[in-house]
Amino acid sequence: MKSVLLATVAAAALALPAHAQEAQEDSGEIVVTGQRAQQERAIDLKRDAIGVIDVAAADEIGRLPDRNVAEVVERLPGVGVTYDQGEGRYVAVRGVPSDLNNYTVNGIEVGNPDGTTRSLPLDVISGQLLNRVEIAKAKTADMDGQGIGGSINLVTQTAFDFDKPFNLLLNGQVGYQELNKKAPVRGDASVAGRFGSDEQFGLMLGMSYSDRTYASYGLYPDDWRTVAGAARGGLPTNIKYTDYSLHRERIGATGSLDWRPSDDHQFYVRGIWSKFTEDEYRQRYRLDFATAALVGTPAFTMNPDGLTGTVTGTANVGTGAGTGPERRQDLRQEYKEKSILAGMVGGSSTFGAIKADWTIARVHNEVYEPNQLWQFRCNPGTVDFDFTEKVFSAKPRTECATSQLNFRQYTEQLESGEEDIWQGRLDLTWTLDGLDAGSFVKAGAKFRATDKSFDAANDTWTRGSSANRFTLQQFGLAGDTVSVYPRNGDTPYSNGPTIDIDAIRTFTAANLSSAMFVKDAATSLSNATLNDMNIDEDVTALYAMANLRFGVVTVTPGLRYEHTGGTITGFRLETPLGGSASVVPDSRDIGYNDWLPSLIVRVDATPEVVVRLAYTKSMGRPNYNQLSPGGNLSYEPGTLPGTFEGSYSAGNPDLKPYRAHNLDGSLEWYFQRGGLVSIGAFAKFIDNPIFTNAYSMTNVTFAGRQYDVLGFSQPLNADKGEIYGIEVAYQQQFTFLPGLLSGFGVELNATLTDSSLDLPNGRSSTFPSQSKYLYGAQLFYQKGIVEASVAYHNTGYSLLSVAVAGTAEQDQYNDDLRRLDAKFSIAVLPNVTLFAEAQNLTDEPTRQYQWNRDHTGWVTQNERYGRTFYAGVSAKF
Repeated sequence: MKSVLLATVAAAALALPAHAQEAQEDSGEIVVTGQRAQQERAIDLKRDAIGVIDVAAADEIGRLPDRNVAEVVERLPGVGVTYDQGEGRYVAVRGVPSDLNNYTVNGIEVGNPDGTTRSLPLDVISGQLLNRVEIAKAKTADMDGQGIGGSINLVTQTAFDFDKPFNLLLNGQVGYQELNKKAPVRGDASVAGRFGSDEQFGLMLGMSYSDRTYASYGLYPDDWRTVAGAARGGLPTNIKYTDYSLHRERIGATGSLDWRPSDDHQFYVRGIWSKFTEDEYRQRYRLDFATAALVGTPAFTMNPDGLTGTVTGTANVGTGAGTGPERRQDLRQEYKEKSILAGMVGGSSTFGAIKADWTIARVHNEVYEPNQLWQFRCNPGTVDFDFTEKVFSAKPRTECATSQLNFRQYTEQLESGEEDIWQGRLDLTWTLDGLDAGSFVKAGAKFRATDKSFDAANDTWTRGSSANRFTLQQFGLAGDTVSVYPRNGDTPYSNGPTIDIDAIRTFTAANLSSAMFVKDAATSLSNATLNDMNIDEDVTALYAMANLRFGVVTVTPGLRYEHTGGTITGFRLETPLGGSASVVPDSRDIGYNDWLPSLIVRVDATPEVVVRLAYTKSMGRPNYNQLSPGGNLSYEPGTLPGTFEGSYSAGNPDLKPYRAHNLDGSLEWYFQRGGLVSIGAFAKFIDNPIFTNAYSMTNVTFAGRQYDVLGFSQPLNADKGEIYGIEVAYQQQFTFLPGLLSGFGVELNATLTDSSLDLPNGRSSTFPSQSKYLYGAQLFYQKGIVEASVAYHNTGYSLLSVAVAGTAEQDQYNDDLRRLDAKFSIAVLPNVTLFAEAQNLTDEPTRQYQWNRDHTGWVTQNERYGRTFYAGVSAKF
């Protein structure tokens, strides 16, 4: 790894541009339009920062057809994004999973509406109304301690971000989607103005909206394992493929009221609201053809090629039973609603050499997610399978008829959660006149109080007795057969007979209390208990830092102290042998302290070259569900009188947070206005990584009972892990070229990362979400009335989940994801621009697989979304 990193550094150094130019004078404008100006602004923010940051700034956010904040920051160095249903959602920074980042709006922690983790789904927020997105990778002591990967800060617009006193920005577009021929729409509008005798007041209001109904096709085999004679080394138990229809709506608003009575005093009220809804309809075909009960029996035949074969069986008739392979048809209707509302009031006042900054903020997050699932099953008889292609096929010789598909299960799920966060911070900065300009001492305090609740229910009904069983045919519940295309141009997979959603809803509502549906009370109670929790988490922070400039050298030492405390309540489900389950609430206090030192040294070697060296310590708190003391306890009498044997799965309120010692070094050459070459290396030494572990204890007392043997499954802290990497970035505007060629520019970045993680069972692994290779390239053009750009980005394969209690054969991975997008615009009037966009031009699927990089043939997911095209108009006045 070290030799590869050194070779990368050397190659980047040799690639430094040959056409360095003098830096241009700053125009003084805070936000201006155009690709060139925004690239220059982002580079200036990076250059002026004390720590290590990367920035995507205003019009740069709209330069490419990114749908949300996750896809905006994906184009920055060291950032990998996990996609869900074709849109970027979770962000990993420098190989660190998304739940170990910190997420803020204007420096205020924003929390998370998405269930019980700390991974903020960034597809909730549109990027169109932001001034910029900042990712801090080496943080100073005045920043939150949470964020081992980085701190992602969303900066909203204000009226003082514009050079003109009045600004009106409008954008509207309509699209075309390749798979379902639908027309998505997007639009945003913002108005910003300064008023008063000295333009001391500023008001900015903005709204954004997007509406998209689209389709995706997916293939999802499960549970691959080694099978002798199989050309891929193994087989999955089944093949599943789906026809998804999704409706996603995203609506957001921002506002800012600012008062700047003088240069020494500024006050503001700001807010952001975003709501994301998704209505998902899914028909899933599943065929269990290679289960452990079939492989190795006379019914299962693998041909000598190891790729094809046959599984024999007997088809069922009506509500009767057959033998051999089993076929399922599932219909799921799911609705998701997530919202973020953040408001803040603050100000800044200067009194001589002392400056005071203060903020008080309130954040309210919500999630609401009901869904319904119906399942029917049959035995189709003989099945043929073919693994010649990576996206393989398996199908019955005779598909089940509607009269063979028997009702098996119905579930109603309802998950909801709320999060309320109060925050306040005060920062005091003393300017040091005895040192070079820019020297200061800074101290401050912050308090955050979080109240989070989550409630989950999933009632389950199964089939009735033989006399009360029914099929799709009996009550007219069948829907049309549909075609599924997991790969472009392939022969389609046939998904049918399907379940008619209107018919099954009406039938279920009329008959749910009848003998045809039997409620599974034990499962329903378990589902309504184990994931529920309430959390009160308070964080108190104090810090002190200095920024000391000595000529070309700036030294920034700092120390931050954070106390995390609170109470978490879960619910334990106790089930004695032959008895009824009971729900037992369990509350635990949590508390720990963290001292987080930092030291950053900046050397301005020349007016164009900046060197940074940094040591920082950061932390990552456990996810809320990992801390919950609730769980499932099942037990029965033991071998000795008065003792028991049992099993217990739960969270662990005694978990320690992740703690990381971080080393950073970078060399940055700002060789012209809008030009940058940077090389950065980083290392993270991480203590207390968290994994779910399974173990047994003997002769133990638990919950008031004595157990001969008690099996535990809960998250535990492992020992340590390490992440190493190097980032290389190059940006240049080719203004030195003649004529029309002077409009071109390029932006390149690449990140090489490696990691190691010691697991509790003695295995070693990489960190989840750590991609070995991340790289991207953008070619843009701006000349006269024309702007254009094309961008390619590759997120390399990464570990999705590790089987701590199993073997490496059970580990899950995300495969490489490649994205090619383009945009073209032309100014038809001085203030009006027409544009066209294209997304996913290569029709790239998202793919997951099981085991390791040498076993990508063990595909567990292959989702295809097709291409999307937009045309629109934007206006600025």
